[in-house]
Parts: sequence; C-alpha cells; structure tokens
Amino acid sequence: MIGIPVVRDRRYDFLYEREKQPVKAYVLGQFAAHLASELSRWPPPFVEWVSDELRRRYAAGLSERPREAALRFALKVARLDLAREFEAVDRLMATEAAACWQTEAEAAAGHLLVRFLTEKALSLKEYAEGVPLSRADLIGMLDEVERRLARPEG
Repeated sequence: MIGIPVVRDRRYDFLYEREKQPVKAYVLGQFAAHLASELSRWPPPFVEWVSDELRRRYAAGLSERPREAALRFALKVARLDLAREFEAVDRLMATEAAACWQTEAEAAAGHLLVRFLTEKALSLKEYAEGVPLSRADLIGMLDEVERRLARPEG
C-alpha cells in the first residue's frame, strides 16, 4: 500500500492553542460584556420591557445618562437584591440613595437600572439551560459588568 502523506490544515491551529474555559465562566463573561455594552448606551433597552406604569413613573430617568456614581450605586443595590438582602437594600436606600442619586432623573434612572439588572441576571439563570448558575454567580457577573464599565474606552 502506498503511503499518502497527511497534510494538517493549519488554518485552525489557533483553536488548539486556546486555553480551555469552563462553560459557566464563558457564559457569565459574555453576558457581562453584553450588559456592559447595553449600559454604555443611554437609555439601555429597558424601555422595551418596563410596564407602561413604570415607564410613566420613571420617565425622568430616560432623558439623560446618570453619573458614574449613580450607576455604581444601582449595581450595588442590584447585587444586594440578587442576594436577597432586602433589609440591607432598605438600609442602603435610606442612608445613601440621596447622596448617590442626586437628582430626580438620577433616582428614576437608578430604580430602572436596578430592576433592569436584576431581571436580566435572573433571566440568564432561567434561560441558560444546562449551565447551573447560582445567585452568587450572577452577583459576580454584575461585579464584572462594573469592572468593564470602569475600563477606559479604546
């Protein structure tokens, strides 16, 4: 039998050289990138799923992007909400909300952002079939969203 040399297709060598990444970490990383991208534009697409009543109630928050401190506070509240630390949320809202959400527009945007972030995270948990995600995983994902938003553009 004549030996036919096997020629390896080198176009896909980069796949062999890539570091393996667990599926859960990949899903959370991609979702964090997606959320950070949505939050970098204003308003985020929460207008699509917020009820008409909430849209009217928080309409002031849709007009202008809140300051970075206001966005960070919304992320902090959303993390506590995901952790089911409702008493901590109440304390935080009573003690820090006025300082972090300085205007009516920022407060309205903040409330929408908390709901948006919480709902998006919980929807990921629901729809990521085969990837067991805990609330702690979702909280870590929001940490990654905050890190991505803090990075300078470019």
